[in-house]
Amino acid sequence: MNNQKGVVFPMVLIIASIFIMLMILMIDQFIIDKRFYKEVEESLVADHLVHLAVKEVTAGWEEETPEIFQGDISYPNGLVRYSLMKQDGRYAFIEFSSTTANDRVGRIIIQYDKEAGMVVGWIEKQVG
Repeated sequence: MNNQKGVVFPMVLIIASIFIMLMILMIDQFIIDKRFYKEVEESLVADHLVHLAVKEVTAGWEEETPEIFQGDISYPNGLVRYSLMKQDGRYAFIEFSSTTANDRVGRIIIQYDKEAGMVVGWIEKQVG
């Protein structure tokens, strides 16, 4: 027993240090992934709000074509503002801006064909 000369204790320290470093790296990666998934979720919610508003606004478009066209639609996960940008003959351009409950913003402009009754163009705008 007196002949070991202190080999076990340094080996345990080295193995424990490696294990602790690996645990810290795994926790750090978990936190980064969690932030990323939360950001993706917010982006998808903002996009979904815009899709809902486009369907709702264009569903009532066939009855009549108003000259001044703007408003707000409130959903449980956020709010969507829309406004008619311009009309030229057959087409109308409508801008939609969604804001989620956590202040994530999504903006698009659609080109709506009034005669066909459908969206023919979809332009996503970058929000800085």
